Amino acid sequence: MVPVDTNEATIDRGPTEINGIIFNHRLHSRVRSYDVDRLGIVHNAVYLYWLEAARIEYFRNLGIPIDRQSFVTKHRFVVAKTEIEYFTPAQFDDVYTVFTRVSFVKKSSFGFDHSIRHENGTLIASAKSILVHLNPATHQPERIPGSYRDLILQFEGDAPFAGESDKA
Repeated sequence: MVPVDTNEATIDRGPTEINGIIFNHRLHSRVRSYDVDRLGIVHNAVYLYWLEAARIEYFRNLGIPIDRQSFVTKHRFVVAKTEIEYFTPAQFDDVYTVFTRVSFVKKSSFGFDHSIRHENGTLIASAKSILVHLNPATHQPERIPGSYRDLILQFEGDAPFAGESDKA
């Protein structure tokens, strides 16, 4: 496990196999006091923030610049769907890792798989997200740029593209 500074999340890459699935991106962090509810466990809504942080760092890791300007004007990916299944609670000060991979790429959408685990490897939650690329002027689905597809292909290999079709 990568040591986690108490103030910063850390990222590393390289293949990690979990239940036969390869994850090439990992975001390590620590549960903060504001993440927990009155029962002392991470509130269910907080996991959405963790997934978003992992996706943004995933894009950065691919070499896609993410800054205030480009986030609003250039990268028009919106979350269309997220499913989370909870297994084991996380508590204040626990170290956790969000494992992330792109599971599929279609014409204007792609999917993320996430596995959130305690430092000892115990599964906290698993999640799937679907993002859609929108035209900035019309807000309608638009083909994912070839440059993004190429970066995903270089990072993940061709598995996410196996079922690619003209569907969204």
